[in-house]
Amino acid sequence: MLRLQHVELPAEIVRPEEIKHVSVLKATGLVEAEIAPAIDPSGKFNMARTAIVTAITEDGIAEIMKLRTERMRPATTWRAARRRRKQCIRCGAPHQPNAPVCSCCPAPESESGAPI
Repeated sequence: MLRLQHVELPAEIVRPEEIKHVSVLKATGLVEAEIAPAIDPSGKFNMARTAIVTAITEDGIAEIMKLRTERMRPATTWRAARRRRKQCIRCGAPHQPNAPVCSCCPAPESESGAPI
C-alpha cells in the first residue's frame, strides 16, 4: 500500500505475490484496480497474470496516513521509555545512580520484617 503512493498510476503489477496484495486491497476498497477473473470459462482457478491499479481511494489514502502514524509511534514510545528510566519507578523523582530506590520511597522489607 505504501509503495503504491509513490508510483505513477495506472500501474501494472505483474509479480504474483503483489497481485494477491492488490486483490486484497481492491476487495477492501482501498484501491481501484482491474484484475483478470480468477476462474476461466472451464471453471478452473487461474492466478491472474497482471493487475492494473488505477487509483487509490479515499479510504486507501486514510489507511496510508494511519500506517505512517503507526510507523512513527515506536520511536515516540522509545523516547518516552528512555525518559521514564531516568525517573524513580515508584514516585517519578529523578533517578539516583547505584541506588535501589530513591530517597523519598521506603526500602522494601523482606518477609522477616528486616530491610533488604
